[in-house]
Amino acid sequence: MEFRQIRYFLAVAEELHFTRAADKLHVAQPALSQQIRQLEEEIGAKLFERTNRRVELTPAGEVFRTRALIAMDQMNRAAAEAGQAGRGESGSLSIGFVSSAVWGVLPAVLRQMRRKAPMADIELRELDPAEQLRDIRERHLDVGMMHAVLDQPELTTVVISRDRLTVALPEKHKAAGKTSVALRSLTEETFLIPKRHASAGFHELVMTACNQAGFAPARTQPTRLLQTAVALVAGGVGIALVPESFRKNLEIRGVVYRPLQGETPVAELIAVWRKDNASPLLTRFRQELENLLRKKHE
Repeated sequence: MEFRQIRYFLAVAEELHFTRAADKLHVAQPALSQQIRQLEEEIGAKLFERTNRRVELTPAGEVFRTRALIAMDQMNRAAAEAGQAGRGESGSLSIGFVSSAVWGVLPAVLRQMRRKAPMADIELRELDPAEQLRDIRERHLDVGMMHAVLDQPELTTVVISRDRLTVALPEKHKAAGKTSVALRSLTEETFLIPKRHASAGFHELVMTACNQAGFAPARTQPTRLLQTAVALVAGGVGIALVPESFRKNLEIRGVVYRPLQGETPVAELIAVWRKDNASPLLTRFRQELENLLRKKHE
């Protein structure tokens, strides 16, 4: 049984006239009649009663018409959904991110995706860089957003933001009343810093900044995420170097942000995905991300 035969049958069932159905389908009437006969032979029952004056559905034809309409609707839905998926308008996309991405390009690109691909199922997962890279490699994650320096041939990376570092201090810290802070003056502080991962990232950025200022932190307290570090600053556990976007977007009672004196290190946030990920929805995401970055730099 061919899909074409079902389409031909439904046209005749609607018109109850072979010539009008043939005209509607833009086929020759004899060809239409032949397809209906073949369909009846395959089913083993007559679908139409034909006389010189009229065409009527048989009881078998009535049953077949009901099921054929459902099948046709399902086929049309399948074709529409396949087209949407192929154009990157539907499907599923999983995005991993660190907290700093929330105050950058991520919300903007998600708004564009909701507008351009409203049928898409987008999963958001806040993960540290090591977790993101593991899940990307194992194909459990389509794209990641993190602070990392990567040189891995199977991955594509794009810098999506550059943010100067600022220091988060407890509000009663002796440096909280200053307009800016010399990094070297924090030598004896406990630095709340994301833990070191296999790939160089935010941890290395902070340690390099301290080394360039002429010291190594007296104590460090690893955290899983930067947002956790700021929360611990509020509790007086230590201080944290964070992207400047935190000062603008993350207000936590008991925490003040102060700019660093002198040449300030810059944290780069990157987007990462597998080069061999052929998902049309990922392609759509990349296009929207590129459009936003281009507009940002115009």
